[in-house]
Amino acid sequence: MEFYNRENEIAKLSGIAALSMKTSHMVVITGRRRVGKTELIRQFARGRKDVLYLFVSKKKPYILIDEFRDILAEKIPLMRTVTFRSFEDFFSFVFSYMKENFLITVFDEFQNFEAVDPSVFSTLQNHWDREKDNIKGAFVFIGSVFTLMQKIFEGKKEPLFGRATSRLYIEPLTPYSVSEILTDYNLDAAVHLPFYYTLFGGIPKYYFLLDRYGLFGKSPAEIIKKLYCESDATLQNEGRELLIEEFGKNYHLYFSILQVIAGGETQMARIADSAGINVNSISKYLDELTSYYQVIERRIPVTEYKYEKKVGRYYIKDPALRFWFRYIFRNQSLIEIGDEKSLTTKILNDMQTLMGRSFEELARALLVQRNTGDIVPFRFTKIGGFWTRKGDVEIDIVALNEEEGKILFGECKLKGNKFTRVDAQRLKEKAASVKWRTGKRKEYYALFSIDGISEAHKKSLEKEGLLAFNMKGLLTTS
Repeated sequence: MEFYNRENEIAKLSGIAALSMKTSHMVVITGRRRVGKTELIRQFARGRKDVLYLFVSKKKPYILIDEFRDILAEKIPLMRTVTFRSFEDFFSFVFSYMKENFLITVFDEFQNFEAVDPSVFSTLQNHWDREKDNIKGAFVFIGSVFTLMQKIFEGKKEPLFGRATSRLYIEPLTPYSVSEILTDYNLDAAVHLPFYYTLFGGIPKYYFLLDRYGLFGKSPAEIIKKLYCESDATLQNEGRELLIEEFGKNYHLYFSILQVIAGGETQMARIADSAGINVNSISKYLDELTSYYQVIERRIPVTEYKYEKKVGRYYIKDPALRFWFRYIFRNQSLIEIGDEKSLTTKILNDMQTLMGRSFEELARALLVQRNTGDIVPFRFTKIGGFWTRKGDVEIDIVALNEEEGKILFGECKLKGNKFTRVDAQRLKEKAASVKWRTGKRKEYYALFSIDGISEAHKKSLEKEGLLAFNMKGLLTTS
């Protein structure tokens, strides 16, 4: 499988490497597991002989030290006769070598030193503080356990606090990059993107698995069954593998909350009730999941400017995690008895509901990337959704320009041809509930649909003052 859309990240690493010829750097790279951090470094290191890659596995210190020495010996032959008795010996050599030779030393899953030998952090600090002005090159620390990496480099009492000179957070691929992947596998992105994005978001590893198992273009049932429902399916334990180490001993409680949110509950009181947690206690856990673990996000209506607990709603940020908690974690009983057929059927029967919600986010993400005035007829400064505190009015997409006083109200539908003139009128009525520059704003209305919209229906909606776009229109660059 090809490497997609990391030009900016590679350019930044190349820039840091160039600067490191004169001034040493300490780079911290984070991002959720499977997002492609290791592959990014491999692509950056391609053709370079000055990059030393070391994976920090959870092994006995002396075993890991020997592994590091052997890898070092591949670049420096004289190392074959050297023995390191400790990580202190290893880092003493590396820093000494870098005084005369340019070297970029990469530690992947750096947070694992917490389990292998926590004294490594103090050892690094001592060498860095003494020698950073005398060495040529950079140290790159990659970590997938966000909370541990945050503690190591941002904890004020930690040895490496304040030492990082650069940070890169690796985001998932954009919807346009995913559509490029689908196109390269001879799939019509306008047709298939909503399904693939609902299951896998923008995480490269999942598309690699699709390629590995020859699943591109297969039916939704076959993809879901193979990757999630079969006995020992590759992604059946994905949520656990991603989050248990992050959450620690309280993971059961957090998992219960995430299952409820994935099931469609977004308001604090309803989440508490469904998860069986006292409503006075739930805010603490929601705040931790939002701010500390960054697994969920709290959204407010796009026209709101103040923090308002009662109007905020909570959503799982990652589409793949949302899918896993909604269907796999929720249906452990079917998995335990090996009833893959019932599990697959259950997922397929509900997928339209999840795709509908996912499509709202997908449409907003595509509009952000196309914020040029060619779809939304103005450049917007804010985009999101709108709902009232009581929930009696909800609008899928609201985009606005605060300086120009322009606002667009958008509805998202799986099947645009079912959106009637009555629906168009209802959208306008809902828009009247949005108290933003009332009487002093320029209003626009739009329908965003997954499937095609007939020309006749499109013209009918235009007569009602609605712009109409399907997936092909959202993906087509101007």
